[in-house]
Amino acid sequence: MKRVICTKYRGFTQMGIVMAFTLLGTLAFKAQGASQSNGDTTKRALLEDEARRVLRQVAFVVMGSDRSSLLPESSGFSSENIRYRVNLGVSDGEVVWSDQEMVAMDTDRLIIYWMQNPDQPNGKKVVWSKLVSPFLEGEVANGVDDNDNGLIDEKGLSFVIDGNAVTIRLTLRMPSDHGDDLVQTVETTVTCSNLEDEY
Repeated sequence: MKRVICTKYRGFTQMGIVMAFTLLGTLAFKAQGASQSNGDTTKRALLEDEARRVLRQVAFVVMGSDRSSLLPESSGFSSENIRYRVNLGVSDGEVVWSDQEMVAMDTDRLIIYWMQNPDQPNGKKVVWSKLVSPFLEGEVANGVDDNDNGLIDEKGLSFVIDGNAVTIRLTLRMPSDHGDDLVQTVETTVTCSNLEDEY
């Protein structure tokens, strides 16, 4: 008995397979795109959280410091580090000072850290972030104020002292799932103590 093959249905089946694979490929591509988008959304949220956390830490220590102990003393210029001492209280009518402390950006390792006794080899050091950008958002090393904030070539962590006020600017950076960088910049101005007026 001769076997009969229906070419009509065989052709439809092959076409269906092609369409199914095409649809699966499209869905997989969209799912991958959605996964990357969700990954970037998560990274962006983590980056924002870390930027705000570090800014709060830096602002807290600056607010608790004595203005007369701040280094660098010059105003109007940005610095990627700040040194200070904290008032620990009064003993026998004399102010008791902490050891010198520092918050700084390591421009080679691209980290932000706090350090106690920075000039001593056994000084205590704590890293606060490993995501700091080499320069503040919009700024490049060219001797020009690229981001129009009145400063030139400021680093990813930047301090500007104006009287008792200290402006802190911070840019963190993280690679995205698409090959570019996610960037988060935060800024605040705080007032440090002025013990000359208090004692």
